[in-house]
Amino acid sequence: MTGAGTQDQDVAEPRRSGWLLALPAVVLVLVALCLRAPFTAVGPLLGELGDELSLSTGALAVVTALPLVCFGLVSPFAPALASRFGVHRAVLAGVVVIAAGLLLRLAGTPGLYVGTVLLTGGIAIANVLLPAAARAEYGPRSAVALGMITASMAASASIGAGLAQPLAGVAGSAVTGLLLWGVLVLAAFLAMAALTRARRGTPRPPAAPAGARTAVLRDRVALAVTLFFGLQSLSFYAMLTWLADILEAESGTSPVAAGGILALATALGLPASLVVPPLAARRASQRRWVLVSTLPVVAGLIGLLAAPAAAPLLWALLYGIGTGVSFPLAMTLILQRTRDVGQTGRLSASAQSVGYLLAATGPLGVGLLHEATGAWEPGLALLLGVVALQTLVGLAAARPRLVGSAV
Repeated sequence: MTGAGTQDQDVAEPRRSGWLLALPAVVLVLVALCLRAPFTAVGPLLGELGDELSLSTGALAVVTALPLVCFGLVSPFAPALASRFGVHRAVLAGVVVIAAGLLLRLAGTPGLYVGTVLLTGGIAIANVLLPAAARAEYGPRSAVALGMITASMAASASIGAGLAQPLAGVAGSAVTGLLLWGVLVLAAFLAMAALTRARRGTPRPPAAPAGARTAVLRDRVALAVTLFFGLQSLSFYAMLTWLADILEAESGTSPVAAGGILALATALGLPASLVVPPLAARRASQRRWVLVSTLPVVAGLIGLLAAPAAAPLLWALLYGIGTGVSFPLAMTLILQRTRDVGQTGRLSASAQSVGYLLAATGPLGVGLLHEATGAWEPGLALLLGVVALQTLVGLAAARPRLVGSAV
């Protein structure tokens, strides 16, 4: 990996060959597959969940906002877990918490809320530490592994949205259908447990310097990366929550077709995640990639505002292309702007903490604007402003500079 982020203080990795080199990446990819589907599967099932549990639209909106709030609140604690127990053990703990949350969602309405909080807390831990785990495994060459991880997250989001209805049909109810994702989580647990066992004795990341959490707000580079992460997440989760409804209302798309278009739009993040990190890491600056990530979203939003029925598939795919590039780019910036495993974990934590709290306002804001006005145009206009701001902060974050040593 070249560019500003090459000033690595990681311990040189031992030489490994063949499948031994690939195995850790495979395990981390399997864990990443569990980090989106358990909650992206909720959106397509909101109507069924409302009927089964007698929940109002407002109560369901809270369910969709809870994951992002939990991400923001739990993420700051992940680096401390890594420093105390090691990166691999902390990721394994996150997978265990995800499994417990999935089981709790069977317990009616309280279980849906408490289980969602618990499983998204586990997802937050793994979200933050997977980049650090990739760096611990592959050192300066971790961009390729990071690309595989983010591609797996994108695939997880698409699979969750696309298979939600079929799995609910197989299980006989929406609530039980959400439990079936536990099979994937179990496989990830077994794989991560084996990798954790193999990495016993690996040095733990040092504890954060005093004041490291607040240093992010004083460091221009760290703040720019954090805001870019949050704004791109806001755009993505607003799309994930409301795009299907917007297509149905504004372009006359059927519910089944709207769900399929949403799944296709989110699936575009998979190839983008494989390509963006290694290519973006080749250059010191990632400014061109920032424009590649935001301009398609702008075009898609303008299309949905001006002529939603003219080409609904095209507008959705443009939105999906842009958001699909934005997430792996945000993760790459975390790698490129930091010096070592510990700093990568800390910047990842702060970016995801502040970022996801910011992102939580997206689905909620668009939903409230629709409820207040009865139209989707105000929410789409809000998102257009968000993407404009995302472009400005992204251009600042893409400059070839490292965060300060205090972060």
